[in-house]
Amino acid sequence: MRTPTTLFTLALSTLAASMAQAQQDPLTLSAGYTVQSDSNLFRLPSNADVLARTGQSSGAETIGVTTIGLGFNTRQSLQTLSVNLNLVDYQYQKFNYLSFTANNYNVNWQWAITPRVTGTLSTDRKETLNSFADFTGYRQRNQRMDTTTRFDATYELDGPWRLIAGTSTTRQENQLAQVTGSDYTTNAVDAGVRYQFGSGSALSYQMRVGKGSYLNRVVPNTNALDDQYTQMDNDLRLRWDLGGGTAANANLTHINRTHPRYGQRDYNGFNSGAGLDWAISGKTSVSLAFSHVLEAYAATDSNYSSTDRISIGPVWQISPKVGLRLRHEWAQRNYLGSPTSSVNSNRQDITRDTTLSVNWQAHEKLALSASLQNASRGVNQAGLDYDSTMLLLTAQLTY
Repeated sequence: MRTPTTLFTLALSTLAASMAQAQQDPLTLSAGYTVQSDSNLFRLPSNADVLARTGQSSGAETIGVTTIGLGFNTRQSLQTLSVNLNLVDYQYQKFNYLSFTANNYNVNWQWAITPRVTGTLSTDRKETLNSFADFTGYRQRNQRMDTTTRFDATYELDGPWRLIAGTSTTRQENQLAQVTGSDYTTNAVDAGVRYQFGSGSALSYQMRVGKGSYLNRVVPNTNALDDQYTQMDNDLRLRWDLGGGTAANANLTHINRTHPRYGQRDYNGFNSGAGLDWAISGKTSVSLAFSHVLEAYAATDSNYSSTDRISIGPVWQISPKVGLRLRHEWAQRNYLGSPTSSVNSNRQDITRDTTLSVNWQAHEKLALSASLQNASRGVNQAGLDYDSTMLLLTAQLTY
């Protein structure tokens, strides 16, 4: 069976050939620079011996981020192609061994055979630095690369019914080994049905089956860490258009994750969420959201985590060129399950994240922004708390 990556290569070649004689749309070039200061880069508790762990008397850092981007967008008949390439250079002033350059891309083809048979073929890649909230190799750079390729299709039946299906490949690789976030690849297929209301609201159901492999695990091992897994999701989603730019959404998903060699790592349960995007007036809006999420977290004393998250985000469009945003997020994360009956994790994290940002479209081609963020974590186990304040100033030219 051909993988989504192979399908993407073949389809993109076909699309490029069909557009060879079409008029080329303008390219988009962009260049940006961000100065970011972080009062606690390594997410250390207030009583930590920073010098012993990092070799510096303070964990504060200033990072310069230079971004160069190239974009291409074209629409020909029923086909739309979007290509975005970005080169992002991170320069750490004090802990310069963390500096690196990321090569990111996003390619998206919205295809259509007829107006009733449509879909999307996409691939993206993103390189980042692993957060020190969970990675404690303070004197090492640990880059992470995430790549995703997806193909999906929608067939419009008579009336409001739609048949939907897709396939995807996801891969994550880390420069250094992670305790729980091991390198992995997942291949998944999904199929379902969607009911499209005339008002713009939609109700959908999908079944998704994914098979994954951990790339650097050897079995058998003493920690009961499997090298494969299978996950089945049954997903129900509602998007309700309330009119006037206001919409609500809700989802309920039953997940069942199994492992072929170490069945004690299996878990199942429900993910759920609800949100409201409320357009209060022409200049003000607010977003409210709640989610309950189960995720794999294979450690010596836990199999998965359960996270409840609440967020609120008001927006004030002061003028056509100036916008002010505030976002606050609170989350509680519990670590559950155990590969053995003798050891159980009772760890609980409480995280709070507040960001205030202002955006100014100073010129048609120049955008300026500033944001102030505070992030903190409280844990019922010693040595895992942290508090950090970040300031970001960004300028971006697009032409």
